[in-house]
Amino acid sequence: MSREEMLGAGLDLLDRKGADAFTMRALAERLSVNPMTIHHHFGGRDGLIAAMSEVAYAQVAAPEGGTPIDCIRGLLEAYHAQVLRHPGLTLLIFRRPGVFPQQAERITNEISALLAEAGLSGRRAQLWRDILVDFTHGAALATAMNGRGSGSEPLEDQGFSMALQELSTSLTR
Repeated sequence: MSREEMLGAGLDLLDRKGADAFTMRALAERLSVNPMTIHHHFGGRDGLIAAMSEVAYAQVAAPEGGTPIDCIRGLLEAYHAQVLRHPGLTLLIFRRPGVFPQQAERITNEISALLAEAGLSGRRAQLWRDILVDFTHGAALATAMNGRGSGSEPLEDQGFSMALQELSTSLTR
């Protein structure tokens, strides 16, 4: 059983059954392995959650070119789509404060750099970064929890895009 197979099965289990049903034992049963096999590969539940996050968010990136605000919008739309695809993963990360995946840190740092490039600095840039990230999480999780997300198909949330446009317009005021 490869690490990649375990990660794929973990994400699939999480997407189908949700964060409350996601346990190392449930994943081990699904894979027909001993739970210690998973522990061996990931160092425990937090390691598994972090590794699944790395897979889920690795492709989230700002578009090439465009203004910093356009890049922020594109980055957040890509991130929103992944949270919609794997809402249970986001909930697990929120429940485990010790888990802050490298990809999440990369995305956060990229937003901060783009805000600085757009002319925001210091406390204002931090405030806007937090507003934008929290809005993105909230919008995606609300959509997923309202039954509009099954985890199998990426969803489009026009309300999110329109609201993000309004927020990003306010950034430079």
